[in-house]
Amino acid sequence: MGGDTTETGDKTPDESSGQSFTDPTEPMLPTPSERTAWTSIYLAGACSFIQATQFAIFFASMWPYILTLKPDVKQGSFGVVVALYSVSQCICSVGFGWWSNRIGQVRLPLIVGFLIMACGNLTYLSLQYWPSHHLYVMMAARFIAGGGTGNMSLLRAYASTASTMKDRSRAIACVSGGIAIGTMIGPGLQLLFAPLGADGINVLGLTISIYSSPALLCLILNGLGLLIVKFAFEEKYIIKHENDVKHDEENGEKTVKKLGNPDFIAVLLCVFTRFLQIFLNTTTESIGSAYLMMMFSYEKEEAVTVNAGIHTVSGSIAATMFICFIFTKIREYVKIRTFTLISLIMPLIWLIAMYPYNFYSENVKIMVNGSHADCDLNKYSWCADQKTINQYVYIIGYILVFGVAFTFMNITVTTLFSKVVGPRPQGTYQGIYQTAGSFGRMFAPIIMSYTYTLYGPSVPWLILIVSFIFLILAWIVLRERMVPFGKYEEQKIEHSS
Repeated sequence: MGGDTTETGDKTPDESSGQSFTDPTEPMLPTPSERTAWTSIYLAGACSFIQATQFAIFFASMWPYILTLKPDVKQGSFGVVVALYSVSQCICSVGFGWWSNRIGQVRLPLIVGFLIMACGNLTYLSLQYWPSHHLYVMMAARFIAGGGTGNMSLLRAYASTASTMKDRSRAIACVSGGIAIGTMIGPGLQLLFAPLGADGINVLGLTISIYSSPALLCLILNGLGLLIVKFAFEEKYIIKHENDVKHDEENGEKTVKKLGNPDFIAVLLCVFTRFLQIFLNTTTESIGSAYLMMMFSYEKEEAVTVNAGIHTVSGSIAATMFICFIFTKIREYVKIRTFTLISLIMPLIWLIAMYPYNFYSENVKIMVNGSHADCDLNKYSWCADQKTINQYVYIIGYILVFGVAFTFMNITVTTLFSKVVGPRPQGTYQGIYQTAGSFGRMFAPIIMSYTYTLYGPSVPWLILIVSFIFLILAWIVLRERMVPFGKYEEQKIEHSS
């Protein structure tokens, strides 16, 4: 990245030329190339968009949907629904990464992942046919779909190993942009189904409503992803050059240039940053509709529409920023570590501003019979003393955090992580990075929904505030260690004639 040349440390000659070295024991990769494979990277970005969209599109409607089917469900049980998606993603992320490295390709794991996602969406679509087991079928549907998205890490790994060091940040932005835009626009696509309402229309015995239609759209997207991978995606990787072996005939020795290990602390900090980013993202998604209904007196369908609108605006901003970063020179002015800090400070400010302080004058309204808006005192004892915040602080802050701050974070941290790992097959490392996000997505709905049920929104926000303060301090203290990989180990072995 042009703007970070002064703070990225020394590069080896091989890194600056875009050449990569791999361990001779690593499996051969398909279709070698000396130049960044832009066409396939753009297609990888499209696949990442499809995968992220089919994950995020459900969040705006899942809570109102389960309330419609099972009115006595509590936020804690819903947290388990959200978490199960990430449990299976955690299990499968590293598995897909190991499998990809083992067979030396990403195409087959991608195809298998899309098929698993389709099975999960079919299960979700059948939810209406299980009148006695709604909650458990929703859990199963999300668990299956989450397993399919475990291969998302392969798309980042592919972008890392199919691009030269010079093009790395732009290539990573293509895939990260697809994931981020899909995550933000996904809930916004719920607006397309708002006219269907809760009752929907009946097509061949299947009810297509504002709640079930996301699964149908995701099935179409899964089919599109399969077609892209099968017929358009061509795997190409930066070739392995053989000038990593030097012969010394006079001394009868040869020197083998091998990759050393990445900086463990730098890798760990990137992984934890990803965890906390997704932790915050999933917290707002899992309790977002319930929070709007409680704090700002929205009814179910209104909460879905407002949530979708917020995500649409955030996603549009994120999409614009990614397009500018990929196709203009603005990326030359983005310094990785500086903009990472900025992208961490912005959500901290939002969380502090959104905290329901006791000195606020107004309390939330108490729910009355026949409405799902306001705070349900029968479910939550804290409703009696819960303070209300300004809805514009929530909405504007949400757009800035998820539209601007997290857009930078998806570019800078992911790019830096790929450079810290170094020029090697990154399937397993990117699987670990993806698993960190999966852990955030798994623990957030359980922890935050549980604390929300017991104490209201104040405790979840306090947990996030403390976590972001800790992470920002860590980035400041460890700033000098966050540099691209540049360590090679030279091993001298006896020359055999």
